[in-house]
Amino acid sequence: MRDGATPPPGQPQRPWRDGRNGDPAGPDANSLRRPCDRTRTRWHVGLALATLIALICGVIAGARMWSDAARTARDEAGHRHETTATTLARANGSSTAARFATPPVLVDASWRAPDGTLRTGKVPVQPHTAEGTTKTIWVDDAGAVTRAPRSTAEGQFGAVAGGTLVAGTLALTAAGVVGLRLRRTEAATLDEWDSEWAVVEPLWTHR
Repeated sequence: MRDGATPPPGQPQRPWRDGRNGDPAGPDANSLRRPCDRTRTRWHVGLALATLIALICGVIAGARMWSDAARTARDEAGHRHETTATTLARANGSSTAARFATPPVLVDASWRAPDGTLRTGKVPVQPHTAEGTTKTIWVDDAGAVTRAPRSTAEGQFGAVAGGTLVAGTLALTAAGVVGLRLRRTEAATLDEWDSEWAVVEPLWTHR
């Protein structure tokens, strides 16, 4: 039996068989559904998929940063050493240093390198630090002053922040594109309504 043909006597009609010829259960069953409505649906679905992809990319980027941060922390922990430095002079400072927070100043100091040799150089201390004051510093394998190794928590925080930034940037970009397209669709819909109303309005008002 061809689609749309009248079924033989006694055989029930099945309007839900497919969506062609205006069947009620088809994809275009809603006679009030306009092309612009289908366009909006497609863009909303696209935005949902783009957001999902952005989240996946953020997780992948965060996992990669997490792994790199853990590797860096292990490397720094193996090549940076804690030692004690002794200042060789008094640290200068302004008269307001005692009342306001001021950045550290550099002063001459001496310390032992990992191989036991005596080293001298500049170390950061608070203003007005007295000569002979001891201070814990970090040095590399060669005995040069360096920063403390990164902690695992620092690396994890950076990885989470980086992954969030990647996901957020991609999601916001997708939302901006979809929002722009929906505004254009809405403008086109209003223009279409105006054009159709210009045709229908005289028939309703009998003008």
